[in-house]
Amino acid sequence: MNSKLLEPKYIFDDEYQLNQTIDLTGNYEQIPNDITENNQDLPDIIGRYRYKYKNLEPWEIVRLIKQTRIEIAEYAESTIISSDHKYDKIKAELGMNIILPQGKIEQLRFEVSFKENNSDEPIIAVDGLPSDLFDEKYLVKGKVNVAVDKLLKFIPVTANISNLLPADIELEPWEFNLGRMRDVKIDFSGGLTSQPAWFFQGNGIKNDVRVALTIKKPKNLDKVTADVRAAWVYKPGLFGSQKVGSDVKNILIYEE
Repeated sequence: MNSKLLEPKYIFDDEYQLNQTIDLTGNYEQIPNDITENNQDLPDIIGRYRYKYKNLEPWEIVRLIKQTRIEIAEYAESTIISSDHKYDKIKAELGMNIILPQGKIEQLRFEVSFKENNSDEPIIAVDGLPSDLFDEKYLVKGKVNVAVDKLLKFIPVTANISNLLPADIELEPWEFNLGRMRDVKIDFSGGLTSQPAWFFQGNGIKNDVRVALTIKKPKNLDKVTADVRAAWVYKPGLFGSQKVGSDVKNILIYEE
């Protein structure tokens, strides 16, 4: 599957909190595209926070920051799960791969924003996975079996309770792979929004990370796309951490 790179483009100040919406209004400085030893056009914020990085030169700090990449699959794995005369309901799974040559990511925020369309009705994310509402006992080896009820809510499924599920669950259990995350706290912004977001915090944010959505779209729309963006706290090693934001990329969520 082809992918698109979410590259580091912005350095946020210490006032910005990653559990809030990524906001580019006065709390960031843009990272220049060309980073060389002779580059004098580096963000002033690097100079202000150099104490975090001991004796590294500004261009060395930025070079470390720019090594991190987040690959996002250019289209989601999506399936219509139900329809009526007005809406289609879709389950969609998005995959990410974190490329981290050095250091670690301490926090990660990932935002999805459905593109505006010609319909009078918006595209809505009804529910998302992983969610802070899920009990950790369901997260076994990075996987969780789920089903979706008539309200398009994710329902955990285990072998012990599969025969006791409510009768209104219409789908076969869906095995969702979280990726290789361990010891990670996960918060989901909640459903009924056109701009769902996840916030990951912990020591296991690395390699592949997967998220999923149940989506309601107007039936007359045959294509759904979304803008995706990420922000993260990067710790290059023994040095201090830095808050970084990515550019925006558009991906395909669903197409008939």
